[in-house]
Amino acid sequence: MTTPDRLRQAARSLAGILEAGPRAKFLAALNDPDGDPVMVLEEIAQRLGAHDAEQAKSLDDRTLQLNLALDVLRTRDRTAAEQAEWDFAANLQYSGLPHDFPPFPDRREFDLHAGMVTAKEVGGDLYDFFLLAPGRLGFVVADAAGKGLPAAIFITLTRTLLRATAEKLEQPGECLRIVNAMLCIDNPSLMFTTAFYGVLDTQTGEIIYANAGHNPPYILTVGGEVYALPRAGAVPLGVIEDAFYETQRVTLAPGDALVCYSDGVTEAVDAFGALYGEPRLAAALASYPGEHPTEVLTAIVADVDAYMALTPMADDVTLLVVRYNGAAAGAASG
Repeated sequence: MTTPDRLRQAARSLAGILEAGPRAKFLAALNDPDGDPVMVLEEIAQRLGAHDAEQAKSLDDRTLQLNLALDVLRTRDRTAAEQAEWDFAANLQYSGLPHDFPPFPDRREFDLHAGMVTAKEVGGDLYDFFLLAPGRLGFVVADAAGKGLPAAIFITLTRTLLRATAEKLEQPGECLRIVNAMLCIDNPSLMFTTAFYGVLDTQTGEIIYANAGHNPPYILTVGGEVYALPRAGAVPLGVIEDAFYETQRVTLAPGDALVCYSDGVTEAVDAFGALYGEPRLAAALASYPGEHPTEVLTAIVADVDAYMALTPMADDVTLLVVRYNGAAAGAASG
């Protein structure tokens, strides 16, 4: 077999790989005794190269589509998992809070109302209250650092520890000291929470309290005066294991109220990024001397909401208001 014949045979074999139209064209050229088999081979090689490039592009396109589909599925699963975590955290945070008001309808020595407006992201705010020995009302407002499930778990643990400790120790400073030490024992993620814990003597109006780095509450007197309790220098709970928390005292006259709040109130921002701030809160409170805690709380939440307008809420807004009515009110109800 001559070299041209061998080239024609090789070209026919390669042409057989091609589609019917190009294959017929190349076979006809190869059957022409005057045709150049080398030129035919070169054309077949070009055709095969283009075919391989098309196949490679098609494979690349399909691979890209597959990766995009996988990314969509992964994102969907991750979003579902994150949403499930947020839902669990929100339920954990919300389910631990008292919701029935008035909480102690048979007690006339005081009135109390508390509430929380939650932000889109679950925070670590807490309010709680409970009757201790006869004539003593315990209450707390706290705010754990961070968001989501870790903050919800940490603040729930704080509430549980504080309730258990308050039943055994009278002094709020000692209660916070013990709770802090227990929170510091196993805290690898370095979580912490601010907290204000007070105990109202329903016979005298005296409140003994301790503050672990929380916003100082305001006293709203029956005469319309508003002032903040001294700002405590104590560190938040969960930071320093042997931290000390001082028990302090303040006395409410009949008709006076104590207003506890989280920083979600004073750090709410308007459309220009300006803070709601403590001066505005104090001014708003001054408009409601002697009012029932429900009225005071509702008014402050409405004022914060109006201030933010359409600005998204960045943190939970939490308030607890307790008004002392006097021992005589309790005696009259009995």
